[in-house]
Formats: sequence, structure tokens, C-alpha cells
Amino acid sequence: MKYKVSVIIPVWNCWELTHNCLVSLRENTPGGFMQVVVVDNGSDDETARSLPVLGKELFGPAFSLARNPENLGFARACNQGAASAQAELLFFLNNDTLVQPGWLPPLMAALRDDSRLGACGPLLLYPHSEQVQHLGIAFSPTLATEHLYANFPVGHRVVTQRRRLQAITGAAFLVSRQLFDAAGRFHEGYVNGSEDLELCARIGELGKTLAVAPRSRIIHLESQTPGRSDHDQENAELLNSRCRGAFIPDLHRHARRDGFDLALTPWLDLFICLPAEHEQAMNADFAPGFLEGEKGAGLEIAPGLWWEGLQKEPLWRTGYELLASFLEANGQYQEASGVRLLQCSFFPLLPNFRALALAASRAGNDELFAQADRKIEFIISKIEDLETLLDKADKLKNWAERVDEPELAALYSDWQDELTPLS
Repeated sequence: MKYKVSVIIPVWNCWELTHNCLVSLRENTPGGFMQVVVVDNGSDDETARSLPVLGKELFGPAFSLARNPENLGFARACNQGAASAQAELLFFLNNDTLVQPGWLPPLMAALRDDSRLGACGPLLLYPHSEQVQHLGIAFSPTLATEHLYANFPVGHRVVTQRRRLQAITGAAFLVSRQLFDAAGRFHEGYVNGSEDLELCARIGELGKTLAVAPRSRIIHLESQTPGRSDHDQENAELLNSRCRGAFIPDLHRHARRDGFDLALTPWLDLFICLPAEHEQAMNADFAPGFLEGEKGAGLEIAPGLWWEGLQKEPLWRTGYELLASFLEANGQYQEASGVRLLQCSFFPLLPNFRALALAASRAGNDELFAQADRKIEFIISKIEDLETLLDKADKLKNWAERVDEPELAALYSDWQDELTPLS
């Protein structure tokens, strides 16, 4: 084949995103071995008029465009693009992305060098930051999905480690044509969600694993298409019916391997935290005088040092409270809101969301305040349903014992011991 990789981009309106994505592809992909296949799902904005011109201008004969009369959805558009692609390697890419220099070689090398690897993706970053958006998908004990180590600095030790995954996002996904076909392609019963999880499950059933190649980096603006989350519930139900048993909980395994501890919220969500001795070491290095039992004793006010500590270790609980409290005390509520938002992303506890709501309110950030307020209402509704929580804890403890996870079983048992007397 003439091309080594075909980049397949489904689009629907949002012309500026598509324009910037294509320009980033041209600027950051040297050589003539890439085909670009764009499938336009019936756009009615500037896309219909400008896409054919820009595509040919940037890529010449390596550009291919298919235009559908209506929006057929992500899965059908991707499959349509794959059917017309000319390369053996297929790279599915959302149009709300900006590829960075050197993005492709690490992905191709990962597939070439590991025969067990079925598909891989890049490290996705939040825009205007050096923070992780996607390093792979992890599964909690309840099989809820989350982006592993989201919001970690890209230089953190856990970001660069090689790890095998059960699933990665379809927003940027490299796979061979042969395996894509063997896995059944993207199932077209989903509506813009979960089709990537099923594809990952089918790849796993074929004895292959998935991975992220951290040296490949792409900025992801994330969920820019209107209505992107409108069908999440139906998609989740379809995935559960078609792929029951395909995934196993692994969030705790990643955490344990990387030297972290685990904790539970009062409503039984699992989150990653630092071991006590690591927290104390961070206190000693970045907040002298703030060791356990010495709070306020000769504490040096050093917000710059605290921020440096949080960049080194984003799970440093003490650092968030020190820095946010300092900013709030000095009337810097916009900056404090950002710190509180990060704090909530790592430590999703009710007091932290209340602190975020207060900071956002004082900063005049109505959108962030509403977001925090909705989360508070959700948490309270969960906590008030104690009978359901106790039943859930019992089931999770039994599961942990059955799969020989004594540390997790102890977490759920301790939670029960704390809550049961209140009932």
C-alpha cells in the first residue's frame, strides 16, 4: 500500500475545530506516508464549503472526503472511513484535537515492538496545560470508568511508565486494519459513546492488550460536539448487555503498582491517595512545621513552594488546603477556585466541593458554582440513602474477599464499622 497509516476523522459541524485539527496534522506529520480520510456527517456550517478546499490544499491526493446527507453517528462514520482507507494502520482521531510534534512514531513503534499489543493511543493533554487528560481507562470495583491519573502533571513518574490497559479512548486510537476487522469494527448500535469500550473488549477477547504511548502527545479539547453526552445512559446499558464480564476492576491494581494507597468516600467511591508516610514527607519538604501534630507551629507562608510541591506530587492533600486557604485569605478567589477544582478532582469529598462552591461564588464564577452545587446535591442524595449504601458495601466487601483482595475488603469492612452504628 502507498500509505503507512490512514487517519480517519469523523466530523459534524464545528468547522474551526476541524480546520485546526487538519492544520496540526499537516504541520506535525512530516513525510508522505499518511492518508487523511474525513467523513462529514451532514454538516450544515462552514464545513461543507471549506473542508474540500482545505483538505486538498494541505494533503493533496492523500486527502479523501466522504459526505453523508445526515449525521450517522461516530461509529458508522468511523467504519465508513475505515472501509475507504488505503493503509494497513488505521488511526481514528476526533476533530477536537491538536496533534503535537513527533506524535506518530511512538504509536507505530509501540505496535511494531510488542506482538501482544492490539491497539494503542497517545497521551491526551488538556489544552493550555501540561496536565494529563487521558492515560488510559481504569475500572473501579463497581466497574465505573475513569481516565487514569487525569490532571497529573505530564512529568510525573506514573505518566511515563509502561502499563497494559483494558481500554483506551476512541478519540485517538491506532489499530491495524486486520485486527479492527477481526474485532467487528465499531458496533453501530451506540450513539456517540461506549463504542470504543466495546471495541477494546473485542480486542481483548482476541488475546490482545491495549496501551498508551506517553511520548506521543495530542491536545484534546474533549466533548466539543453538541449533544455528546445525551445518550450516555442508553449507551451504558447497551455496553453492559453486550459486554458483560469483559472488563474487571483494575483501578486498585494500577494504584498499588504505582505506590499509592486507596480510600473511600462516604458514598463508596474509590479514590487514590498518598501513603501516610509519603504525605508526611511532602509536608516536611514543602511545608516545614506542618507535620501531623504541629499544624501552625512556625509555619512559613510559602505559596510558591506549595504549588511546586503539588506539581511534584498532585496527591499531596495538605498542599491544596494550604494554597487554597492562603489565596482565599488574600481575596484571590479566582485562583483559589482553580486550586479547589483540582483538589476535588483528586479528593472528591463533600467538604472539598463545598469549599469549591464558596470560592467559585466569591469569584463570580457562576458556571463553576453551579457545577459544584449540583455535585453537592448528588452527594447528599447518596449519603442520605444509608440502606442502599450498606447493602452496596456488603456486596463490594464480599466481592473483594472472593477475588482475594484483602486490602479492598478491609476498606469496605472499615467503612461498615464506621457507618453501621449511625443506622
